[in-house]
Amino acid sequence: MNRNVKRRVNKFASVLLLSSMICAGPAVMYTQAAGKDTGSDTKTVVYADSSVVDKKVSLDEAHGVAGMAVNLDSYYEAIASDTVSGKLELEVKTIVDEKASVLEDYKKLGIADVKSSNYLNVRKKPSTDAEICGKMTQYTACDIVKKDGDWYKIKSGSVTGYVYAEYIITGEKAQEIALEQAEKMAVVTTDSNLNVRKKPSTDSSIITKISTEERYEVQSVKNGWVKISLDGLTDEEGDELDSVGYISADYCEVKYALKSAVKYTPLKEGGGSTAYSSTRASLCNYACQFVGNPYVWGGTSLTNGADCSGFVMSVFAKYGVYLPHSSSGQSYCGTRVSSSQMRPGDLVFYGSGGINHVAIYIGDGMIVHAANTRRGIVINSWNYMTPVKIVNVLGN
Repeated sequence: MNRNVKRRVNKFASVLLLSSMICAGPAVMYTQAAGKDTGSDTKTVVYADSSVVDKKVSLDEAHGVAGMAVNLDSYYEAIASDTVSGKLELEVKTIVDEKASVLEDYKKLGIADVKSSNYLNVRKKPSTDAEICGKMTQYTACDIVKKDGDWYKIKSGSVTGYVYAEYIITGEKAQEIALEQAEKMAVVTTDSNLNVRKKPSTDSSIITKISTEERYEVQSVKNGWVKISLDGLTDEEGDELDSVGYISADYCEVKYALKSAVKYTPLKEGGGSTAYSSTRASLCNYACQFVGNPYVWGGTSLTNGADCSGFVMSVFAKYGVYLPHSSSGQSYCGTRVSSSQMRPGDLVFYGSGGINHVAIYIGDGMIVHAANTRRGIVINSWNYMTPVKIVNVLGN
């Protein structure tokens, strides 16, 4: 690990430790003082039951303690580790070591910064006229292969191509973001899709199957089973379900990871000998313009926020197809088709104990959908969960 990376990891460890102490530490008193170096206020943290005092921490950039992490500027001083228990120190060190391992996955780390445009197109050549082969949303990570004028050639997940360098953060800032954004994920390592069970036992019922091409958020690992989150499921009222399932640890790799680019190529409009109409191509390309926008329960706005069925309803309304604002209701529109018959523009339905999520198939094995409040509108592989039903509402 190079010196700069090690410094960032050590800083992150100190921030985690400080955050834990602020969350759990008893008898904490804060006093205001003027920051001489930064020109901002600092707060002196005094622990009444500790001999360690006058350790100053600049908090002008801090925001909360969610995930045991706080953004601090480069002028902070880490509180001495002997003010906390050895157990807490070990827990923090374990988290830091695991999160820091994510940096080892990249030779030259780049992080997408696309807040103003929601996503960044990855192209096959360094030109805005070149064909699109993928998309990167905010804080998607990549390996920078080389610089080519105003462009970077990058590799991110299964996507390799060119992105405009202006939208890629590099260096120490990229490393800091990576440590903040890394999440514990499960990656399926089998050749075929993996069973997800209701309880951590092979005797338990199978909820769904998950794809080898996707990553799934890990909630816990215990006794050879990994508890994962299943995105995109809602109840009959549209409220998000805290839907979880269990997969065998023997058939997945659990590690901290960053978001990767998703493969995506716009469909060519004009029909011809293709198996889909110009309307289907146009609809799918239109829907993918909203990747990166927020999920809002009950919403129908493609820019300000929509839920899964609201997203589908608003996209299809532009093409003169009017659907109910319900994934279950939409599943009864049109004609049911098999996965082998599925074409871009068909609706793909998912559920646990019934239909409670819907997505638009966009071709090349991918869907676009409003996943949940955490992820927003995203592109996934169509079998990230086992579909319950596929419907053609566009006709020919």
